[in-house]
Amino acid sequence: MTRLTTILLMLSVAGFAADPADGVREASAAWRKATVQKDAAALRRYLADDLGYSHSNGKTQTKAEYIDAVLKTGHYESFTDSDTKIQIYGKAAVLRGFVDVKTENQPAYRVLTLEVYVQNNGQWQMAAHQSVRVNGPNTKE
Repeated sequence: MTRLTTILLMLSVAGFAADPADGVREASAAWRKATVQKDAAALRRYLADDLGYSHSNGKTQTKAEYIDAVLKTGHYESFTDSDTKIQIYGKAAVLRGFVDVKTENQPAYRVLTLEVYVQNNGQWQMAAHQSVRVNGPNTKE
């Protein structure tokens, strides 16, 4: 009976193990928050050193260029994500979804985003980002 109880306990604990996608979701939310707050330390923590960041207007930046732009000219008020899907591939993950972007004194616009995350020393970091504008905030095409 003790053996059966031990097996059942192990199975129940395994069922409550953290989903790796939660760590990716947290990293994604954290870099967005850091961008809005212009938090350089958090941006350095959540962005991989070899980051390639492509904006919806086609501009591509390195990690250093992205952080510099956010600190000097960043004008983001909020990012609201929806229909987010995360697929884990070992120590890499792909996040896809829509994001409604709000900047100062401008109407919100919607992008379809693709983000690649890698696990570095137990921390999920964004290694690549690409987004494209879509028609409007309610578009799911």
